[in-house]
Amino acid sequence: MSTQAAPTTTARPTVVTIAAAIWWVETVVRLAVGVPRLLVSLGTEDTGLLVATVVGGVLFLALTLFFGWLALRMWRGSGTARLWLAIIAGLGLVSTLIGLVTTPPDWAVLEPIALAVAAVLSYLPSARGWFPKAERRPRRVEPKTLGWDPETGERITEDTER
Repeated sequence: MSTQAAPTTTARPTVVTIAAAIWWVETVVRLAVGVPRLLVSLGTEDTGLLVATVVGGVLFLALTLFFGWLALRMWRGSGTARLWLAIIAGLGLVSTLIGLVTTPPDWAVLEPIALAVAAVLSYLPSARGWFPKAERRPRRVEPKTLGWDPETGERITEDTER
């Protein structure tokens, strides 16, 4: 039997689980509302409108599933997914706030607010440890310039190969 203890893994912070759950609920609600609307739109007789509906529907499904996939990646600890979800939530919130200037609020306002809450939750200090920091790449060290050759104009550097 080994004398070393088994490596411990940190548990996923609750705020990360809640943030991912908000994104997944939003994805399911978006699909539940959007797919029936898409199916109703497919019953049109106009060919141009039908093509536009199919293309729009494919883009709608792809983006919605992409958001769900990003939420899964964030749930697993991807800092890049967390960043993209925060950007998407921020753009949605700004778009909704701009839209509130011209239209009265309705139930659709809750979606970007919930996503903004999810973005804030994923950036709380308690969630910071779940997302590993990217290691910095070592920078190439340029040799120090000692001067310039007066005849050729070439740079004279210190000898770094010792």
